Amino acid sequence: MDSNQNRKSKVQNSISLVVPLLVLLAPAASAQKNDTFPKKDDPLHVRVAMFDQLMRDNHWNEGIFMQQVIFPPAGTERPLVASQEDGCGVTAEYLAGYSHMYHATKDPKAREYANKVFAGIEQLERVTGIPGVVARSFNKTDKPLWHEKVYFFSTEWHWSKSMPGYRWQGDLSSDKFVDLCYGLSTYFDLCADDEHKARAAAFIDRFVGRCVDHNFKLVDYDGKMTLWGNFCPDLPHEPLNALEMLAGLRTAYHMTGKPRYLSAYQMLIERYHYDEQAMFAKVLFPKEWTVPWDDHLAAKSYWQLLRYETDPLLLNRYRTAMNRHWWDWKNSELRRHNEIWYHMLYQVLTGEQVVGEKCIAAIKNMWGFDRDTRTFDIPQDDGTTKAVESEIEGNSTDLFVTYWFGRDHGIIDPAW
Repeated sequence: MDSNQNRKSKVQNSISLVVPLLVLLAPAASAQKNDTFPKKDDPLHVRVAMFDQLMRDNHWNEGIFMQQVIFPPAGTERPLVASQEDGCGVTAEYLAGYSHMYHATKDPKAREYANKVFAGIEQLERVTGIPGVVARSFNKTDKPLWHEKVYFFSTEWHWSKSMPGYRWQGDLSSDKFVDLCYGLSTYFDLCADDEHKARAAAFIDRFVGRCVDHNFKLVDYDGKMTLWGNFCPDLPHEPLNALEMLAGLRTAYHMTGKPRYLSAYQMLIERYHYDEQAMFAKVLFPKEWTVPWDDHLAAKSYWQLLRYETDPLLLNRYRTAMNRHWWDWKNSELRRHNEIWYHMLYQVLTGEQVVGEKCIAAIKNMWGFDRDTRTFDIPQDDGTTKAVESEIEGNSTDLFVTYWFGRDHGIIDPAW
């Protein structure tokens, strides 16, 4: 048995069925590449624990998780180089995952990790220097990094004035609005102690409050609406955006108790009929117009609205909206973890038994990611590019969140 297999065997032997020891270990202060992957035929709880360890060893950046990591020589020793526009969303979803983990196990280490991730989300705001403006990602660096020129929009990377020595990525979009409201509300409900509840509520107050103050638009540091930050009733917008804003406002009211959010919520319904718009958030035809990420945003919005709303008429409309999604979800092939999560979410929210044998089989086969080797064309100072071959890996966020949601709601057996 080689050294890698020995390390893997030791890791697997240390895993318990309740809370894997791997999850209790703190991220390394310095960079340390973890090469220990589970086997395809390992039990599900082993796979989840090992991918969680890979994420914390390879993707952890001061409390936030990188959606991708490019390793040296193209990357850096710390996880700073790769596409980062979804870093905020990955981190917020991981916060929800740790919150479900704590709620299911009551292990204080799970709460400790959730608190550290929440602190990372707070830093996504602090690095911008403007209350309510949240970065997509940040890097501690003394110079711009090459990935800034290659991924997303190069002009959206800025030097931080509030945190010298940091660069941050702006132009937050509506999907990150949903991710933050979903992740923070789950943390607030299931995991946070009183101190962290107050901090989470204050964050949502600044974040959603700034959006309300700017006529339901995400406005960046320059005072301009971001490219995909439109929830405004005075501008053309998609029905999905109406659903997302209603969920954000109901969540803000739930977490802060401030009447302004309930008033804004009711105004969008009574004057602009956002509740009726939300019923058509799901595009059913033509099929070419349907995209999987819209389903994910809608599902997270339903999770908030159907738990926080109390008005029977509005609940009926939101249930109708979700049923339009379910018409499509119920026939999915369950190849993606999100499709599995939709089945579990629908069962939890409606009480209908929809997680059947096919879904359970898909749950048991869930996997995180594989590491690939690619050639990266790295921009040089003279305007040329240099081809560098390096390893790259994605993230296992969907695996982690789906698993712990299922564990928390008694759908996934800890022994699997």
